[in-house]
Amino acid sequence: MTMHRLPCLFAAALASVPGPGNAQSSFIAGVETPAAPTQVLPWYNGVIANIGTDFACLSDPPIPEIRVQGYAGFSVIPPNLAPAVGEVFYTHLVLSHPGNPCAGSAVGIELLLPAGVEPANSAENPAFCFAVSGVSNRLFDLGADAGYGCPQSYPQGLEGLAVRAPRGGIGGGAWGMGRGFWLELLIPLRATQPQFGATNITWRVNPDIGVVGYPKVPLFVTNDVIFRTANEGNVLTLDICGVTPRPQGC
Repeated sequence: MTMHRLPCLFAAALASVPGPGNAQSSFIAGVETPAAPTQVLPWYNGVIANIGTDFACLSDPPIPEIRVQGYAGFSVIPPNLAPAVGEVFYTHLVLSHPGNPCAGSAVGIELLLPAGVEPANSAENPAFCFAVSGVSNRLFDLGADAGYGCPQSYPQGLEGLAVRAPRGGIGGGAWGMGRGFWLELLIPLRATQPQFGATNITWRVNPDIGVVGYPKVPLFVTNDVIFRTANEGNVLTLDICGVTPRPQGC
């Protein structure tokens, strides 16, 4: 089997966004090496997208700010091996809210997947939803939150699959964010055909009326026959736990 090296992506070093877990590593789309029974899955992340602007609350003269920032990624097998066709892997969206509009943001989120890629939610591989409060610097499991929950199915939205808080969120399934808040959503996927980086996993982020951004990452999935242990021993990590100071609960 011939293994070939693919380009790596870098996330910009912005103060408001923690360094993505695998952005500095080159990526090899080969799967000859068996996986360990228990292992931490790194993320292969795209670049940071700035989404919308605002004026700092009550600033005079008005101070312009970036409203929301975010990046997308997907999990790989250590050290840097692509998932394979039929194998469950995860995509994540990491959002920060450096802006300070007085009312905060009600963020609508959708997931746009390439042809041949589909959600793979199950009892063994659920979605996960976490947030860090900008007030208490504390990690919250939104899946256990009475007002949010974490969606395990995704109806059709405006452009892709709607990723809505099943218990309503801040209203209509939107995700509430304010200055200093962080959000990380992790959704399991499965590819039915190989992916060679020509198409993207794309997240649609809508923090205000008429304001939309698209964090994305090129997807690589190999069609090679693999011999790996089951997914039960794999461990996912949260990039939002890389915030300084480290949030309580991480």
